[in-house]
Amino acid sequence: MVILQLTDLNKGSVFIGDKLNIKTQFEFEEDTDILWSGIRLITNPPCLKEVQVSKEEVFSKGHFEAGKYVREKSILINTNVVPTIKNRDFEYHLKLILRQPNPLNPEDDLVINKAHDIEIKAKDSGFQAKVPKPISFSLSGLNIMLSKDVYKPGETIKINFSSEELKELEVRLLQDANVVCHCEAYGQTCSKVDQLPPAIAGDVRTTNLEKEFLLLKVPEIAEPSYNFIYSPSEKEQFGFRYGAYTQWSLLFIGKRKPEFGTETIKFGVPISIASSPLVIEKVAVDLFTGGTSGASSLFDGVSSKFQKTYKVISIDSDIDKYRIKIKNISKEDLKGVTIKVLGLQEGLFETSPNLTGFNVWKQGEEKEIIYEIKQDISALISILEDNNQQNIRIQSPVSTTSFF
Repeated sequence: MVILQLTDLNKGSVFIGDKLNIKTQFEFEEDTDILWSGIRLITNPPCLKEVQVSKEEVFSKGHFEAGKYVREKSILINTNVVPTIKNRDFEYHLKLILRQPNPLNPEDDLVINKAHDIEIKAKDSGFQAKVPKPISFSLSGLNIMLSKDVYKPGETIKINFSSEELKELEVRLLQDANVVCHCEAYGQTCSKVDQLPPAIAGDVRTTNLEKEFLLLKVPEIAEPSYNFIYSPSEKEQFGFRYGAYTQWSLLFIGKRKPEFGTETIKFGVPISIASSPLVIEKVAVDLFTGGTSGASSLFDGVSSKFQKTYKVISIDSDIDKYRIKIKNISKEDLKGVTIKVLGLQEGLFETSPNLTGFNVWKQGEEKEIIYEIKQDISALISILEDNNQQNIRIQSPVSTTSFF
């Protein structure tokens, strides 16, 4: 039996452009083989299948001794990711996945997963910040002037006007908002998005054309203007994109005096609603929720002599097989240790890795790892990780039989 735990070190939310830090814990009640384990950031746009936004591997294929293995990882939230928009059903969750061989059906893996909701927040720059500009124009006998074209929720819009041809003027505040989903590979089966007409968020009218101005209040709960579109990077999702938008405009409707005709004039003017100031708690998250968790170790690639944690004692080769002896040379027992071994071809290409997990690696204890491979390689790379989040990488030429 395997018990999975998934802890979000950012406490439920992360800003676009920042790292989402995650702590995972695996408890194997008996020695266990796995095929793969990792974390996926997933959303469910209005399409037929969920979309994987990002993925981070925790363990590759390998064998684990019974015990507890704790790993901290991080996922960078790319700047083109659509933030959480709950009233558009754009929400995200993390999924910790573990794949195991199925003894009854080798073609159907056993999958264990653990899910956790996460909110992705947009910074101020995500909401199309604009410098307010005045609007002034004349059309069909109506003169309009606005002091600016950007407003905040709860603010009142003052609309200055004049006309000698109209007997009535109405101004509507319209919100055009919807989700976006395109999938070229699946055609129309991808999306069930209805084309929604703009909603009236406010309305004011007058028959007193001598009044010279109208006041129209922006609702306190008005959404800021935005247009978020995300396209996955995976080739198999080519042509697919999803997102959401909210656009605001003022619709002017004028009824003419009989002597100027019976035709109603109607036209729209786009405006923007600015987001309310965000209280960014990013600094507090960085200081107190794991900080550099998941980032590359300062000592990645440094020799075992300097690290004084473990070293490769010897490498013996056999047909399609390498026997690697390693020793814990630190001053303490190491817990939840994994040693990933892979080959290096022509100094550039890495071969498929194999992982071995040790519940406890005692101080001074030697371990032997067998790495099976059919390709010719020039070096073996061993990568150690443990429950203290050490990450140490050693490269050893296979032609050398002893390393000191």
